[in-house]
Amino acid sequence: MSGGEAPVAAVETTPQQAPAEDCNQADYVKLVKALCADYGVALLSVPNVKTLGEWAGLCKIDSEGNARKVVGCSCVVVKDYGEESEAFNIVQQHIKSH
Repeated sequence: MSGGEAPVAAVETTPQQAPAEDCNQADYVKLVKALCADYGVALLSVPNVKTLGEWAGLCKIDSEGNARKVVGCSCVVVKDYGEESEAFNIVQQHIKSH
């Protein structure tokens, strides 16, 4: 999808997903939300496609640690978090509270 379309991200212990707030594809967001509801996948809202792309690692990191050349992303599904960490616990708490 192009940078003007909305991002959706999914995160999982059981899978999780998130639609972008700036998505211009209402049917796509509706489909993602319906599939998540049907399969019990948690949704995490993401502000825009560039943010989701950066979170998904679809960018270059410069020598100062800043994201450059970020590619917009419409949907991310996280099925494996790797090792449990403080960041993982923060994300899980946020999802449970929303």
